[in-house]
Amino acid sequence: MFWLPAGSDWGDRLASEPGTGHLNPLNPKTYQVLKNVIRDVSILFPETFYHGGADEIVPGCWKADPTIQSFIANGGTLSQLLETFVNSTLPYILSLNRTVVYWEDVLLDGIVKVDSSFLPKEHTILQTWNNGTNNTKRIVEAGYRAIVSSSEVYYLDCGHGDFLGNDSQYDQQAGGESLNGGSWCGPFKTWQTIYDYDITYGLSEDEAKLVLGGEVALWSEQADPTVLDARIWPRTSAMAETLWSGNRDEYGKKRSAEATDRLNEWRYRMVSRGVKAEPIQPLWCVRNPGMCNAVESS
Repeated sequence: MFWLPAGSDWGDRLASEPGTGHLNPLNPKTYQVLKNVIRDVSILFPETFYHGGADEIVPGCWKADPTIQSFIANGGTLSQLLETFVNSTLPYILSLNRTVVYWEDVLLDGIVKVDSSFLPKEHTILQTWNNGTNNTKRIVEAGYRAIVSSSEVYYLDCGHGDFLGNDSQYDQQAGGESLNGGSWCGPFKTWQTIYDYDITYGLSEDEAKLVLGGEVALWSEQADPTVLDARIWPRTSAMAETLWSGNRDEYGKKRSAEATDRLNEWRYRMVSRGVKAEPIQPLWCVRNPGMCNAVESS
């Protein structure tokens, strides 16, 4: 079906983007298929984590199904549907000796979410992507381990506009104001933005221990193998240095100038190895280290 029926409000959409379709938690065949998939993936990838998804549930899609309509008419709720889904899949994932990772929505969504009693803290990790450090704080305060993928910083696909056709928002004249190119998560996330981010900002020492690390995301609406290298590198290298080595020196000062020189060198090393990483400075700056800094090095 068309993802946004004519005349409908955004809240009544059938998907957040084309195409449409959700798994039906009330259909027993859903779990027959899922258990086969979960088993096969666990065999292929022996890592101890298994990502269970459960993000961005669109109520309009579930509500369009007759069996779910009947369920709701008899007093059921959308959150109970999600609880049914989690309660029918999480134990099976645990039986394969995996720790389950869910997107934060499963606990923090404003409309469809499960009670924390359905998510055992010792076996569940939550991956955050909304509201920056605020949602990280909410997750660890609830006692869960967290993986940080804040869209404001770590979404590498952002800043390239939208992929929908016939989009009337481009008819608007900006009048000197930026409209982020029609991208919901614009602007483009620069390596400096990524390098500057502190995934444990505002957390206590004990809370920070629950943050396992971070993960960048490159969603594929506008990315394919022809642009893969440039979208990922060297921005992901900036994240790696921040998470592995920190972005401050022994005096607590950001190491941005030093990082620029390191990333320049690393970028050219990747290019020499056949990785089409994008440049972060003009070649003149690379050949004259420190001369393109905003502040002269002492």
